[in-house]
Amino acid sequence: MSAKDLTTREWINALIEPGHLLVWALRYYVKVNLETVFCKGQIFAPLLHQSRLRDEAFGKFWVAFSNQIIRSSDLIPVLLSRASGTVLDVGPGTGTQMPLLRSPAIKTIYGAEPCHGLHAELRASATSQGLEDKYNILPCGVESADLIPALQKQGLLKTDTSDVPSILENLSTTKEGVFDTIVCVRVLCSVPDMRRTVQDLYTLLRPGGKMLVVEHVVNPWRTPKGSVIARVVQALYGFLGWSWYMGNCCMNRDTTSALKHAADRDGGWESVELDSWFESTPMPYVAGILTKKGGVN
Repeated sequence: MSAKDLTTREWINALIEPGHLLVWALRYYVKVNLETVFCKGQIFAPLLHQSRLRDEAFGKFWVAFSNQIIRSSDLIPVLLSRASGTVLDVGPGTGTQMPLLRSPAIKTIYGAEPCHGLHAELRASATSQGLEDKYNILPCGVESADLIPALQKQGLLKTDTSDVPSILENLSTTKEGVFDTIVCVRVLCSVPDMRRTVQDLYTLLRPGGKMLVVEHVVNPWRTPKGSVIARVVQALYGFLGWSWYMGNCCMNRDTTSALKHAADRDGGWESVELDSWFESTPMPYVAGILTKKGGVN
């Protein structure tokens, strides 16, 4: 979907929309800091515990924001209907996708959510959808240094070592994998090393496994459907502190390239079905399914 698919008014609104979110997140950040100093008496916390306060503020913002209807939400249901087997739900937040994970084809779900402030909402979402016995919360990020030990603790990785690189190398060699489906919805924008993370997630996929993705990406301004103006606006929001207030989210990532090249060591994916959406805006998306080689035909 490009500028030709949007009216002028819709396009202008799309340019401004991230600014509204940034102001919203900033208000939560200021509020959390003020409450910490004046209500809790922790005068030096904004200096000494900056990371904790950022996480708390973003968690409160995300609880409120995740209930809002946004344009990319329409891309999610058709993709999650393809989830099956053992599923890794990366960065599920408050569990807004939970109603889409009730398929009988899904055996069990592991939600890797590093923000502890969201766990109560996430657990409540699972219970409300009757998934309390299927949904397991992993209190960790998706980076391998966090995720692999959490999977070991759950008994999903049977190894004699705790060395993460060795475990990943063994999985890559044996090609056994752990998950049948990995779900990434608006999360790869905030991981520290996105390309490495995507490669490691690929390693955790079983043969024939699917990665289901809905991710916002850098504006493809060099292409006919992209927009120089939208790319400049992305840079402006970055300068104004987008990543700081929005949970380390980055607007300038070439996630599409990282996803496609994650399987290079095995000669590529079995299939790549990725579509681009909203390319003329500051929040363009890539959405689709990548299938690992080796599945049963």
